[in-house]
Amino acid sequence: MTLCFAALIKIMKICSKPKVYNKALCGAVVKTIDEYYGNILEVDDGTVSHLLSCDYNLSPENIVEPAKSISLGKVSKGMMKYVLPLLDIDKLPLGVLALRSMALSCVTEPDAEIGRMIRSTLATATCFDPADFLANIFLYTAVSVENKSGKETIDLVDKSFVDSFEAERESIKLEADTIIEPVELDRTLKGSDFDAVFRKVQSDDDLDLKNRSGLNLYYLDISDSAFDYMALNDYLFDSVGMYVYCRTQMKEFEDKKKVRSMGAKALRLMRNNGKPDEKGTGNELGEMLLFTFLEEGLHAPKLLSKVEISTAASQFSSKSDCVHLLKRKINGEISYQLVFGTSCINGKITNAIDSAFEIIAAIKSGRVRERQMVDSTLFNHTYDAETTERLRQVLVPNKTRQVAPDMAFGVFIGYSLGVVVDDNDAFRAKCMDQMEADIKAVIPYIEKKVVDLKLGMHSYYFYFLPFNDAEADKKQIMDMLLLGGGD
Repeated sequence: MTLCFAALIKIMKICSKPKVYNKALCGAVVKTIDEYYGNILEVDDGTVSHLLSCDYNLSPENIVEPAKSISLGKVSKGMMKYVLPLLDIDKLPLGVLALRSMALSCVTEPDAEIGRMIRSTLATATCFDPADFLANIFLYTAVSVENKSGKETIDLVDKSFVDSFEAERESIKLEADTIIEPVELDRTLKGSDFDAVFRKVQSDDDLDLKNRSGLNLYYLDISDSAFDYMALNDYLFDSVGMYVYCRTQMKEFEDKKKVRSMGAKALRLMRNNGKPDEKGTGNELGEMLLFTFLEEGLHAPKLLSKVEISTAASQFSSKSDCVHLLKRKINGEISYQLVFGTSCINGKITNAIDSAFEIIAAIKSGRVRERQMVDSTLFNHTYDAETTERLRQVLVPNKTRQVAPDMAFGVFIGYSLGVVVDDNDAFRAKCMDQMEADIKAVIPYIEKKVVDLKLGMHSYYFYFLPFNDAEADKKQIMDMLLLGGGD
């Protein structure tokens, strides 16, 4: 049987919820590439009928050509948003098994690609992220095979074929690749007012890299045709103690009932380290915001902040702005990443990205020193005995855990948005358009940086935040925090 677009839709229909029709499934799948064209298919009975009978090929302009360059992450997000809600979760494993069987029979070379999957990997997989799997199958049917080629075998794709995989149901698991909270370590900012200060821009755009990565855009409150920093200033003041101190020190403040003085003492320590916005001291706004986004945006608990790196671990001359621990479940297996951070706030977004990648390359070249810094500082200075032992089990290979955590990178980028409009409503609308355009423009720029620097073996977690005037604002905000905080 030929795995074509019609076969994919027929199997999805067999595995769908009641009263989900072919045109709804066709439209939903196509929306993962082109939302406008997908909406058209949802009401076009004639075109859908011809597609499902393999009389028509997919539209070259609207589907085939875009599918050649679109990121798997974007299609996967679309599957999660548009397609999976239409499918019956109990029938879905049979659909995955049926589609896998068809894919493996149609593609025979071990190293050949099925979408963005390698055939040999698909053949041995036992755990599938449903959104990723369906995205790969759809991309294969869009790019690698004409829909008309399935004409002779499409009638064989029926309910009895799908049901024939019932005996194999228990051989696979369906489980999304997810970030999970590490029981080994709590986040220090858990329960903060993060969502009230930072507004996330929802976007289907993502980085198309070999290792799963993330790209996130946030913005602050807008008032009087400008970003308003009042809530940000309060948030930084409230969280500075968690940024500066390790968990053992925070516990000491709690035990002595002096939590209210923790922030003031943290500010005093930062002032002793250096001036506001002085690089390498932990006193830069980007360093504080990176800590915030990795904890609250990525849910990766802090291991070391820049202040701790510049004091307790100063002898290692680390290039990192912070180190966080990320726990993931991928293909049913738990894995960990040490997320080394870098940040830059610059008026021009590409200049900030360039600066960040200079540091990323330096961290990578000094990875042995960076890991020594992490192990030495954590195991000798930072945690109580119980937590230290739990972290040792994660960070140091042993009989039960043979693999050390992978190195990943967390990146905070602040830049000037450059929108000047006096009308408040028009300003908000223009800001949203400009932010989305900025992110779309830098995706290929970042991907090229990764390739040019030969850094494709890592995951990247980018966080963007626009400012009115990035260079001036970052200094003013840190001046207000450090010089206005008092003792």
